[in-house]
Amino acid sequence: MPNVDRNSGEDRLGAPEGAQQSGDVNPVLRAKYLDYCSARISEVFLSLSDEHTYRLMEEAALEADLTVGTLSFQSMMQLVTRKLRKSVPLPDMETWIMEYTEDPERYDPHLLGLWKSEGQDQNGLQGEEP
Repeated sequence: MPNVDRNSGEDRLGAPEGAQQSGDVNPVLRAKYLDYCSARISEVFLSLSDEHTYRLMEEAALEADLTVGTLSFQSMMQLVTRKLRKSVPLPDMETWIMEYTEDPERYDPHLLGLWKSEGQDQNGLQGEEP
């Protein structure tokens, strides 16, 4: 079973539940989808001021009934990332794959390149184009 946060409906990477690995999804395309989602969230995250980031973290901590002073930096950033994931519009994996397959050039400039390590096959070869 995939590693899904039951409270947020997201997997470890912050991707929507529908992005979980299934037998009929090309692993390279799935990795590219997760890369695209990560890039979009990162873009928004990096555009925030420190004050806005801290406000989001406080809101998320309050919603999760957590005390800010007890959180590690990593936990704080995870809270902000989850909060952003809920507000940043992202396509579901099936829609994205369909659109990507029709026009990869539309999405390729937005990929971080993380998919190359995530899209390895059983032989350890770097993700080949589908």
